[in-house]
Amino acid sequence: MLLDGYVKSKNNTPIAGAKIEIKNNSFATIYCAESNEDGYYQFDIPEGKYPFLTAVKGYAVNYLEYWCQNIPLSENTSLDISFDTLEIYGLHVFSVKGAGNGLMIYFRPMSLVKFQQGNENIAPDDISIHVKVDGEETAIIAKNTVAELAADREMTAYLIQVEGTDAWNKIEIQIVDTDSHYGAAAIFNPCM
Repeated sequence: MLLDGYVKSKNNTPIAGAKIEIKNNSFATIYCAESNEDGYYQFDIPEGKYPFLTAVKGYAVNYLEYWCQNIPLSENTSLDISFDTLEIYGLHVFSVKGAGNGLMIYFRPMSLVKFQQGNENIAPDDISIHVKVDGEETAIIAKNTVAELAADREMTAYLIQVEGTDAWNKIEIQIVDTDSHYGAAAIFNPCM
């Protein structure tokens, strides 16, 4: 099966030399590829469900990572990737039974600038969040800030509610802070 796509910056410029890795549940790399001068990458791998894909170039120096989770590979699939100096980590999507027609999305945003400054909490101070469910922009119903204990320090995470049902296939999230730094991530429905 082919898994391919393009790696681009927040400005839609191709990123050559990005390292794209498919990882198992233990975060060990099982397949690796690199984007070419057009930003194009390709894997030819067995059919299956792959827990994680990451992409980055110059991690913690120039960029933070792009993450995609639960990649179902039962047919040739395209996955375009974009990253910058923000990262969306720990992305989870779930519904609360009996709570109406909405999906809960949890994630922790991280900022390269704050990391390089040595801040304890490396979440950006303020972000705008955009969510697509199966390619369609969806409204954010509620946005909650969460204090998460990560290792030995408290970090800021978000729990948002968006319109949607359990029948979604792919959710994509993009965040932008007040300094126009950008981050993105995607997750496929593990039940599909």
